[in-house]
Amino acid sequence: MAVKLGRPDFAWMLLVGAGTLFANGTPLGNPGGDRLLISLIYNVLQFGVPAVLFVRLADSLVDAGRVPAWLAYPACVVSTIVLGVWIIAPALYPVLGKAPWWTHASDIFLAGSSFVWHALGMTVYVQLRYSRRAQTRLKALQEAATERQRKLAAAQLLTLQARVDPALLSERLALIDSELATQPERAQARLAALIELLRALQPHLDAEVSTLSRELIALRAYANLVSVDAQHTEKLHLVGLADPPDWPLAPMVLLPLVRPLLDEGNTLWSLSLHGSTEAAELRLQALGPDADSTQRAARLLPIPELDRRLRAVHGEHSSLELMGGALPWFRIRWPHPTPAAT
Repeated sequence: MAVKLGRPDFAWMLLVGAGTLFANGTPLGNPGGDRLLISLIYNVLQFGVPAVLFVRLADSLVDAGRVPAWLAYPACVVSTIVLGVWIIAPALYPVLGKAPWWTHASDIFLAGSSFVWHALGMTVYVQLRYSRRAQTRLKALQEAATERQRKLAAAQLLTLQARVDPALLSERLALIDSELATQPERAQARLAALIELLRALQPHLDAEVSTLSRELIALRAYANLVSVDAQHTEKLHLVGLADPPDWPLAPMVLLPLVRPLLDEGNTLWSLSLHGSTEAAELRLQALGPDADSTQRAARLLPIPELDRRLRAVHGEHSSLELMGGALPWFRIRWPHPTPAAT
């Protein structure tokens, strides 16, 4: 298994070597500058390099499930000490020299003292690593729980959207029935708009959330349904939304927002799509003529409830707001997976 090293690993090699040098008290017994530098080089090559390499290998084996942690990390300490004292150090004697007083007993003493410090250091490292892994797992579980809640909220809203409003159905069917005798073409157009609305409100079986295009189909069908001729969205002007993008959008937000406004008074409304690299934005703007009645109708809307529905599906970065001004306007913002068209 390949072990990948980065720039921080070389810094760790130097740190482990220097730490071993100072922990064993070598600088106290070798105060000279040249001798201290050689001792540092010895410790970095003896202990720093193999310790980091063995730890990285152990991390890979433990993460892959090939070796248990209780075996891998103690083996790192033993392998580092044995390799450093009895293999690497003798190989360095011809290059870096050897102190005349150094004996086999010195090797054993160095191995014993270094083993203690490396075992302590490895214990701290393993505790920190498993603490970070536990935090990572906890974060992943929290994100999974949030995603499950989002899907559940979307499914509940889709179920709610699929329910047919009995009052709407009875009112429009009664109007269609009355128009059939006097204006059959208009009655047929109104019936077609009603069918289109009901079809748009029925989610696909495999859908987790609605889409902007689907919500606009329902909205356009309702605007046609309540218009005079049942063929034009008289009170709703859709700006640049003839071919809207198929972005995910929470159901039961757009139509419940616009429907009461179309049912109230004679105010004309404009709906337009704006966007950035981070979020899509729908703007619903009152065009007049009656500012007072429009303000009253806007204030009666359940904005907090619709905002909660939007946030339940798209998270805290989404919002539905009623903006100020002589003529009110609404802003719906939500993150989208693809760049918005400007």
